[in-house]
This record gives sequence, structure tokens and C-alpha cells, in this order.
Amino acid sequence: MATVVARLLVLLVASACVAGCGGASSTGSTTTTTFPKRFCAAATSYENELNREASKDKRDVAKQLTIVTQIAGTAPPQVRADAQTFLHALQDVGHDPRLRNNPSVETAVNNVNRYASDKCGFFTQQGPSTGF
Repeated sequence: MATVVARLLVLLVASACVAGCGGASSTGSTTTTTFPKRFCAAATSYENELNREASKDKRDVAKQLTIVTQIAGTAPPQVRADAQTFLHALQDVGHDPRLRNNPSVETAVNNVNRYASDKCGFFTQQGPSTGF
């Protein structure tokens, strides 16, 4: 099961948020978006947990589920369904091994990954990932 979980997780870890999220406001004629801080904080926690687990070469599925539950619970509307799909797959992959190669799960995880990368500023804050 650890291999299955790792495979699902690596899709999200590549560009999960590592530092705090940016915010913005509306002033005059310039309007910018306020990023989902709780979602970014959960993504940061997830990234940190995966790094901790990788350094120990041991997976803590219970801890990952707790954090992915936070990600799904704070996901903005644009990726809420995808975050829920990711959460359900992580919860069920031990009982349903078909999820490990499920294209809809991979797409959902990629969508959450892309959103976190774009909105949480992973690459602009940390530069290129050195994890791969």
C-alpha cells in the first residue's frame, strides 16, 4: 500500500505550497485575487510531511490522510471536487487497488497540484524544486 500511496502523493508533492500564501486587495481600479490561505497552509503542511517521510523512508498514511482532509476541506471551488476525489482515492486505495492507475484520480491530483502551484506561489517563493 505504501507504494500506491506514494504514487498518488508524488503527483501533488511536486508543486505543493512550501511557504505562506500571498494575499492582495482591491484598491482603486486595480483588483487582485486573495489566495486561499488555509488551502495553501494545508498544502504547505502536506509538502513538509512528505519531505519528513521521505527523509525517514517511511510513510505515515494516517498523517497524510489528516492533511489531505484539510486540503479537501479548504480547497477553493475551482478545485474542490478534484481535492475530494484525491481524498477519497487516498482513503480507498488500500481496498481498491484499481485506483493506483485510475486516470480520473491522476487528473484530479494534477488539477489540485496545478492550482496549488499557481495560486500558492510555490515556484515564485522557492525557485525550482530540488526534490526530483
